[in-house]
Amino acid sequence: MTQSIRDRYEAAHDDGRPLIGGHRGNPAQHPENTLRSFRSAISAGCDLIECDVHLSSDSRLVVIHDHTLERTTNGKGLVRDHSAAELRRLDAGEGERIPLLQEVIELAIGKVGLVIEIKQVPIQYPGLEEKLVAMLRQLGAVSECAAVSFHHPSIRQLREMEPKLQLGVLEGARPIDPARIMREAGADVYSPHWGATDPQLVKEIHSAGGAVGVWTVDDEAAVAWCQLCRPDSIFTNRPLEIAPMLRSYATA
Repeated sequence: MTQSIRDRYEAAHDDGRPLIGGHRGNPAQHPENTLRSFRSAISAGCDLIECDVHLSSDSRLVVIHDHTLERTTNGKGLVRDHSAAELRRLDAGEGERIPLLQEVIELAIGKVGLVIEIKQVPIQYPGLEEKLVAMLRQLGAVSECAAVSFHHPSIRQLREMEPKLQLGVLEGARPIDPARIMREAGADVYSPHWGATDPQLVKEIHSAGGAVGVWTVDDEAAVAWCQLCRPDSIFTNRPLEIAPMLRSYATA
């Protein structure tokens, strides 16, 4: 039976073993946010994979991190100024192409939970939330996916549109009241940088009925801090190296 992403988080909380997420797949070994990278993260035993979503000029949901093309492809300019067909002709590294979100969902469904980061800052994409919900419903993937964003109004909008979708708020700093931020956005998960996390934050979020998912844990110092803080999910760029360290602390 396919496991929902909520069930995955509940099981992690109950047994004390954090979910391991492949941040943009397995970018330590393959070009980030490509199907090859996501397949590698799944093969490495990740519980979750994470991708980033923009809209093309013809309103297709495409998977790439930056608002611009230069860093991760051989293209130039803004993602939003190119059609999906134009974006798909670019080289995203090692001959890989920029995936459509539908391809990533179809790859993940039935295997891992998929966390979709909505890239709505600093450039906003009107209508992205509606298109995302429509696609998840069409593919029967609502229960196996989550949406997260630094743009908390998007999360509030998604909560109204699809109450069954797991939602998370991203934060880079340590706020005074993280539980309030999560509640006001209608989110289920509070997702800070690991360095902006502490045991009290995790306790506050758990007391508010939420889960904590931290990013991006790529070295022994970050793993050690997570061992002290005990978040529910941990995203890494290096799943093959980091996953064994995380699993060993979970059984300690």
